Amino acid sequence: MKKTLYLAAFAALALTACSSTEDEIFDQSAAERLEQYKKDYAEALTADGGLWAMEYFSNPEEPGYVFVMKFEKSGAVTISGNHKWIGGTFKQETSLWKMIADNGPVLSFNSFNSVFHIFSDPANITGPDAPVGDDGQTDVNETGFGHEGDYEFQVMDLSEDGSTLRMLGKKRMYDIYMHRLDANTDVEDYLAKVKDVASKFSRKFSDMVLTDADGQKYRLYNLYTCIPSVYPLDGDAVMQTVSGNGILTLDGFRFMEPLEVKRADDSTFEITKLYFTEEGAMSGENVTDLRSISALENVVRQDLAWVIDKESLTGKAKTLYDAANQQITSELSAKDVLGDIEFTYASVAGQIIPQIVTRLGSRVCRDYIEYDAPKDEAGNVIASDQFHITITGGNNTAIRYDEQIPAYKALKDYLCNIFVMTVNNPLLPDVITLTDKNDSSSSFKLKVK
Repeated sequence: MKKTLYLAAFAALALTACSSTEDEIFDQSAAERLEQYKKDYAEALTADGGLWAMEYFSNPEEPGYVFVMKFEKSGAVTISGNHKWIGGTFKQETSLWKMIADNGPVLSFNSFNSVFHIFSDPANITGPDAPVGDDGQTDVNETGFGHEGDYEFQVMDLSEDGSTLRMLGKKRMYDIYMHRLDANTDVEDYLAKVKDVASKFSRKFSDMVLTDADGQKYRLYNLYTCIPSVYPLDGDAVMQTVSGNGILTLDGFRFMEPLEVKRADDSTFEITKLYFTEEGAMSGENVTDLRSISALENVVRQDLAWVIDKESLTGKAKTLYDAANQQITSELSAKDVLGDIEFTYASVAGQIIPQIVTRLGSRVCRDYIEYDAPKDEAGNVIASDQFHITITGGNNTAIRYDEQIPAYKALKDYLCNIFVMTVNNPLLPDVITLTDKNDSSSSFKLKVK
């Protein structure tokens, strides 16, 4: 509705040029005012070096893309990008731009630019990421619309400080923002940094917990795709999941359109933008916190394996590890050392159960464990910062060396202590520090394998 009203206002502005009472109300005619708007916006685009970052959306099924544009008074514009549709590498090309009139001032990129116009070209989408049918092979994009993006934009407003320009795609009506950059910005480096923001997220750690302003919690997942989905943890994941596309920028994530999130009671609130916090998590209007699910929930996942970083061992943990390693080489041979200690899963008697895998030279020892973790009514592990296991048995190799090498067994017994877990990164917890609850000088790190 708001976008419709804006366009109606511009249409009314143009129509007032025919009004006989116009001079009583305005000092200039509508046509003169429109020309002034065009001039002012054109001057704003080329001022202070004319360098801008554009946050661009072509359709609701794709993430947004960041371009850097340098506008010249001559009518030339150099557009830079590094998106996947040009091979994911930096490319820039110079073409033409113009501020035209069409029910208001319109920024038109009026000559073809291969970096930018690929999204408004109606040609069939090609390449490894082109849409396909349910069979994963059939080309389904023979509709003649391509990405369906815009190349002309209705200018809506310029911020008071002249640093942000808001526009609407002329055909698709999507909000398109441009932010002024310092004229000395290294364009390739800037785009590389924007692209690197995606490294803050991972397919392996797609599940996140969002907390709203009222303290209610939601599961948000697939943010790494820039098309995340959200549902209330106390609600119905099937009926109350909502999704929306957005764009990653240097300061966070912006949805193309405000995402209307459902609470468990079906009331709603909107999320427009999420910002990175100093801690490394995210927050925003109506959102107090967004981070990965708890460290414990990630460690007990059957699809991940974790290994102890031997270089991170401190205090008693290091003392026990070194003693076990020394006794192994003494009892077995100088070539036999204690290798990686891995937390993973195995199939035993038709059941998938957790285990610790240790290697004494070429010998593989498996100790079967239970995670003593809090669970909900459905049996799912719930958030906790404590790590505690119980060894319930082992293969014959593990049992044999428990008896032969006491220091080796002592190390494994120590792993059954209670440890406090902290993550290295709230959004990408691929490294977790475990600290002895009763001895803070003793710790080690778990790294996802």
